[in-house]
Amino acid sequence: MLPPRHSPSPDVILSPAAHGGWAGTVWLNGALVRAAEARVSVFDRGILLGDGVYETLRVHRGRTFRWPEHRARLENSLSAAGIVLPFPLSTLAAAVGDCVRANGLEEARIRITLTRGEGNPGFEPMPGAHPNAIIAASPWSPVPEEKCRRGIAALVSSIRQTSSDSLDPALKSISRVHLVLARMEATANGAQEAILLGSDGTVREGTASNVFVVQQGKLLTPPIDCGILEGVTRALVLELAAEAAIPCEEATLLRAELDRADEIFLTNTSWGALAVSFLDGKQVGGGAGGPVALALGRRIEERVERECAR
Repeated sequence: MLPPRHSPSPDVILSPAAHGGWAGTVWLNGALVRAAEARVSVFDRGILLGDGVYETLRVHRGRTFRWPEHRARLENSLSAAGIVLPFPLSTLAAAVGDCVRANGLEEARIRITLTRGEGNPGFEPMPGAHPNAIIAASPWSPVPEEKCRRGIAALVSSIRQTSSDSLDPALKSISRVHLVLARMEATANGAQEAILLGSDGTVREGTASNVFVVQQGKLLTPPIDCGILEGVTRALVLELAAEAAIPCEEATLLRAELDRADEIFLTNTSWGALAVSFLDGKQVGGGAGGPVALALGRRIEERVERECAR
């Protein structure tokens, strides 16, 4: 059975608000501003059309984890969207540090949002408009070990993932309404995450996560070219699995393979490796975090600690 709909567990595991919500100061277009006083135009295309891109980062001990990888993905998103910033991307690295320090944070979750700027009615950009750049921080703490061991409930959404023929998966767009609806579907059914299939019925990704399956000791995950976002934590898991001699393959996954899995776990910057203990109300494996997910979760934390050491 799925956990009760009003269980406090989902919020504790997944919501930034559980760790204090957004911090009080944001970086907006080159200046640090109190979040309550930060303003962008009501005609910004990010608001009107979802016309923008974003990136989520982790800061540990005051240092951004794997900024080069996040920067490369952000650069790809900007290029795919045709958004040209009026400043070099290197500016954002220093801006993240400024935002973190202004909020007195050593451990933080960072959201960088870049929009095309103001627009006219319809789809035409406003002449002379400039992109808006926003950096916001929230306090970060790891998913408690007990929660990792217990795992979360997920469901396979009735909503399909956008086809790569329609939108390049390398473009991390702020247009996420289909994922919002999929997560709402999950919440309404007592689950904490939704896994989306493609139009061909193969497994793609979660609303905010990449999907991994363990079958008979082998790690499987959908390939990038099937139409998923190339997660930074996903890449780290593949790297760590190779180092630990865990057999691993990027392969097309059918829906039925989720039901046959010994383990399922989800990865992203905030969660690390988070086990799925129930899928569509049915127990996965032993109904708790499996050994592979737990081991890789610990290895992720060790790598973050090592790379962010002062």
